[in-house]
Amino acid sequence: MGHLPVNRRLNLRAEIKRIKEDPLKRYLAAAYPKTELGGTRSKYEDAYYLYTKAMERALEQVSVLVRYRKGPHYVRKYGGSYGPRQKQLAEKWRKLHPFTGLDINTCILQTRILLDRTIGLSRAFLSGSRLPSFTSFNDHKKFFVRNPNALSRHKEYARYIVNKTDWFDTPLKVIRDKFIVHSGPKHVKALSIGWESDDLSLDVFILEPKMSKSVDINIWRLSYDIESFLKWFAKYGLLSMNKK
Repeated sequence: MGHLPVNRRLNLRAEIKRIKEDPLKRYLAAAYPKTELGGTRSKYEDAYYLYTKAMERALEQVSVLVRYRKGPHYVRKYGGSYGPRQKQLAEKWRKLHPFTGLDINTCILQTRILLDRTIGLSRAFLSGSRLPSFTSFNDHKKFFVRNPNALSRHKEYARYIVNKTDWFDTPLKVIRDKFIVHSGPKHVKALSIGWESDDLSLDVFILEPKMSKSVDINIWRLSYDIESFLKWFAKYGLLSMNKK
């Protein structure tokens, strides 16, 4: 269960540049033209900044670990000597490696926080006597699962939240809730590398009642899930505001 790999080479510089471009920039300017300290827009912008930094660290871990495992790791394993570039890469891996788990966990946590802050921005266009949560993405989604027609003017919004965010439930919510924040079922974690590409996934193998199920999260793939969602959210929000 979980993510499919991206299956291509990772250009770290290009990916970081992509992630730093907030898809909600135009929507924020239209819906919240004034930035109030501690306000809805300010909270979102803080969350997006921390998300980009956490994702940058996690993708650097992916890049370095994959390249190290495909090169210097085997040179060292079989008693060879590093070339200049291999030596530089091995040193970078040595410094980053102790923090791989921390960086991946932090990225997952900051992604979840970003989603919680994002749905708070829907206050600008969602209205009615029955409204979803504006503080929890999980509760926001549950509302539309249970009440798909609660907001007659926003059935398209409800359908997208319910049907197009499976990546939130699995793997993001499962990994975050059961294996990072709370003490979930007995499990082991492992990192798997895509040898034909630059992919790295965190695989969680659940041991209860036996090792028959796993949940995989791919940080690189997650960044595209988030980007796609934010682009859709910005487009829907701007259209909804123009119809008022």
